[in-house]
Amino acid sequence: MIYLAGHGYSPLDLGLLEMLFHIAKFVTEVPTGIFADMLGRRKSLVVYCAIVAVDSFLFLMPTPPLMILSFVLSGTAYAFRGGASEAILWNIAGKADPERQVQRYSRLISRMYLVALIGEIIGTTAGGYISHFLAILPFALRGLFALLGIIPLLFLPEQKVAASERTSALRHLGKGIQAIWRSPALVGLLLISGLVDGCWQTIYYFYQLYLHDLGFSPGLIGVIVAISTATNFLFTALGPFLMRRLKERWLIPIFVISQILGLALMSFPQPWVGLFGYLICFQASVAVLDPAISTYINQRSPEAQRATVLSLQTGLFSATMIVLFPLFGLGVTVISYNVVYLWTLLALIVGAVTILLLVLWLRKLRQKHFQEV
Repeated sequence: MIYLAGHGYSPLDLGLLEMLFHIAKFVTEVPTGIFADMLGRRKSLVVYCAIVAVDSFLFLMPTPPLMILSFVLSGTAYAFRGGASEAILWNIAGKADPERQVQRYSRLISRMYLVALIGEIIGTTAGGYISHFLAILPFALRGLFALLGIIPLLFLPEQKVAASERTSALRHLGKGIQAIWRSPALVGLLLISGLVDGCWQTIYYFYQLYLHDLGFSPGLIGVIVAISTATNFLFTALGPFLMRRLKERWLIPIFVISQILGLALMSFPQPWVGLFGYLICFQASVAVLDPAISTYINQRSPEAQRATVLSLQTGLFSATMIVLFPLFGLGVTVISYNVVYLWTLLALIVGAVTILLLVLWLRKLRQKHFQEV
């Protein structure tokens, strides 16, 4: 964000570029989910790494046409990762310990996030530091590491629908949608995931620019973001323990409320109050909800359409971002961040209550249907 702002991009410009990312991701989510299920989940991850490398190298010349192309490619890349990464991990967990697949998956995905967070802590801190010497170096290194990421993927077992069970792409998608519609809880999980992740991602991207506007140096911003990643790391480590102690119907509301509280604190005019909301409440919410919701969705997803169902989860996230991100960018262009945080808080509350009412209504419909049958 700071790099592009330094090349003349306004907050609204940045919001529109991120909107392009999510439009591309939204459009390609379902096709790439079907690609992963039918042609191979490992292949999908290899394609992801290759496209990420290209989109990173385009940042070396941040002209508007190349940035538009970069954000479109980046959205497409993340669609290829979409449900493929979690679907392949779910199967690995089942093969290792079939009787305790849920518990093992929750531990594995939390550990996967922990390893990624270690890299993010190092990368964010180093990125803020080395940008003093050469601003393009962080992007060049990101592209290089994306290419290197292909190597370990080649050692993973390929997973795809057996040739005897393969059908048309539209029929495959239809089966996935039917599985979702039959489960009100799955509908709610997909929707609440898109809402809280969309809110989290928007705040995360603009938070660096917010700190920059407050007068913090790039190096100090890197340290603050690294601290937020460290607190995220701690809460992620607690995730499997909390999932064992709290039932699903309690865990999700508690940590949605944690995100609401974090936004409420960030709407205060005092920066240090906002820092607590961001570093503690916000990090706790995303760190626990991400692996928990992923586990609950995998439990309810049919194996043959698993990546497709998971791609719908990330597709709903992108749909939220298409609306929220440019509105947030426009908002901070004309009014203060604190006010925009407050409006985002209200949107989050309204969205969460609406999803709850929808799930209750769907459950009532299903109960009525079974009584009639």
